[in-house]
Amino acid sequence: MFGKKNRFKIIDVHAHIGCDQRFLMRVYAKNFIETMEKYNIVVSFVSSLTSLYVDFHAGNRELLKVVKRYPGKIMGLVAVNPYYGDEAIRELKKYVLKYGFKGVKLHPTYFKISMLDKLTIRIVKEAVKINVPLMIHSYDGGIEVSRLAEMFPDALIIMYHMGGLNWREGVLRVKDFKNIYAEISSSVCDKGMIEFAVKELGAERILYGSDIPYQDPSVSLGKVLGADISEKEKKMILYENAYNLLLKGG
Repeated sequence: MFGKKNRFKIIDVHAHIGCDQRFLMRVYAKNFIETMEKYNIVVSFVSSLTSLYVDFHAGNRELLKVVKRYPGKIMGLVAVNPYYGDEAIRELKKYVLKYGFKGVKLHPTYFKISMLDKLTIRIVKEAVKINVPLMIHSYDGGIEVSRLAEMFPDALIIMYHMGGLNWREGVLRVKDFKNIYAEISSSVCDKGMIEFAVKELGAERILYGSDIPYQDPSVSLGKVLGADISEKEKKMILYENAYNLLLKGG
């Protein structure tokens, strides 16, 4: 399938640079850009592993340098630790309002906090107030993101990993919340995943994500290209939906 360059343009809504000390792993911008070019990924929405696993201030600063180095290709997602309260709110506002980051990355698993905790709710409220999307790691079958969508109908939520291992439950749980979009990356590659999501949510609510560096972009790309859906729907998932949702109109 990948003997020649993928002919579909891709917008990747879930990727990382920086350092994950758990695996002694660092993602460098140069290698990241080479991977984008290999798979015809024209824009990537990126958060910093350093922000998630080491120091969110240092990680966001590091990411800002990459965003400035590759304008129009790398879109920053500010990652903050909700336990830092006012400091986290200031960081969020600075990177969105001053530096033009395009969303907020929240990872309840590694910050060891519920998305429904009062500290996390503060972050969600601020994101809604300044009108930026929330990119949320979800491996609970969509339980917490669906609760958030109910509490904040004006929030734009991207459910990373399509709910995780319980992806069927995740898709069905968020089906009635039109402000939730499902991103497809995960190590789960069950047959019929994409077809099921298209049937239940509509292709317009599904987004391509790679989860670089934890997976090669070919994993999610194979899910889409191998799915029994129309070419139009494949183009929507790989590029058009993300463009219309996150980039159109600036």
